Amino acid sequence: MEHVRKMVTPSLYLQGRGAIYHLGQKAQAFGNRAYVIGGSTALSVVGDRIRKSLESNGVDILLWESGVKECTMDAIARLADTGRKSNPHFVVGVGGGKAVDTAKAVACRIKVPSVIIGTQCATNADTSAESIVYTGDHKFVEALTLPRNPVLVIEDTDVLSRAPAKFMIWGMGDALSTKFESEAYAKARAKKKDGPAPTTAAMALADACYNGLMEHGLKAVHDVKNGIHSRDVDDVIEAVKLSSAMAFENTGCALAHALHNGLTRTGEVKGEHGEIVAYCTIIQMVYEKRHADEVSAVRTWCEKVGLPTTLDALGGPSKMAVRKAAEYAAEKDPDSRNMPEKVKAQDVLKAIETSESVR
Repeated sequence: MEHVRKMVTPSLYLQGRGAIYHLGQKAQAFGNRAYVIGGSTALSVVGDRIRKSLESNGVDILLWESGVKECTMDAIARLADTGRKSNPHFVVGVGGGKAVDTAKAVACRIKVPSVIIGTQCATNADTSAESIVYTGDHKFVEALTLPRNPVLVIEDTDVLSRAPAKFMIWGMGDALSTKFESEAYAKARAKKKDGPAPTTAAMALADACYNGLMEHGLKAVHDVKNGIHSRDVDDVIEAVKLSSAMAFENTGCALAHALHNGLTRTGEVKGEHGEIVAYCTIIQMVYEKRHADEVSAVRTWCEKVGLPTTLDALGGPSKMAVRKAAEYAAEKDPDSRNMPEKVKAQDVLKAIETSESVR
C-alpha cells in the first residue's frame, strides 16, 4: 500500500459553547437506544444535560455506567457483556481518556457506533479509532486499533474550560509529540516503503497543532487558571482534541510514545500520560539530533506551561528501570518502527543522558 494515501476522521466533530445540547439531535440519526459509559466525576458534571438532550429527542437511555476508572481488558469485557443483553443502537462515552477509550472499545465489541463527549482537555483520544489499554494499576498493555472512528464527537468548551488547568497542561504535553512523531513517520514510510504515505492534510494538521500550542498554550493555561474562557483556550482545545488526534492517527506515534510505554511498564514513573509524553518528546528530539535551539525552545515552553523536562520530575526512576524502558521502546514497542532507522536501546539511553545533563 505504499502508493495509497488514507485519511480517517470522525463523521462529525462539534466544538463550542453549549455544544453538548446538540447531542440528542445529532445522535438520533444512529438510533434511539443509548448505552452511556463514563467516569463518575464527568457524569456528575454533565449527566443531567446528557439525559435531557437524549430524552428530549426521543432517545431512550438503556444503561448508565458511571464507574469507569481505568481502561482495562476486564472492564471492556464486562461492559460489553452487559451491553449485549440490552441491544443498544450506540454507545455514548463521557469523560477523559480512560472513559472514552473504554466506551469506544465496548462499542466495537458489541458492533455499534460510538458517540463521544469530552469533559476535559487532557487527552486526544476522543476522535480516534484507538483505545489504549492498561492494567488496573495503570501499566501500559497495548493499543487497540478499532475498525472505525466515533460517529459524533462533542467538545463543549464551557465544560472543558471549567476543568482544572492541569488537564489542559497534560493534553498539551501529549499533543506536543504530534509534529515530531508525524515527521518521523513520514520519513520512515518514505525510506522503508512498507505502508501508506501520510497525506499532506495530516502533516499540515501536525504543524497546526504544534503552532497552536506554541502560540496559545501559555496564555490558555493562564486563562483557565483565572476562570477566563478565551479564544486562546478554544484554540488549544482544538489543537489537542482535533488537530493532534487526526494528525497522529493518520500518521503514527513513534519514539516518544514507545519510550512512554516503556517507562510506564517499569512501575517507577509518576506522572500523567501527557506529562510523560512531553518528556519523551524532548528525548526523541535529542535522539534525532535536532538543532540545539529547537530542543531548547521546546524544553523552555514545557517549563513555562508546567510540563516535566527531567526524570526527577517524573519520580526519579532507577537507572535499571530507565534501561529496561529504553530496551522495551527499542526492541518491543511497535511505535519505534515509525522511526526512519532501527532504534537501538543504547542510543535512546544516550539521548536521555544528554537531555538530563541540561539543567
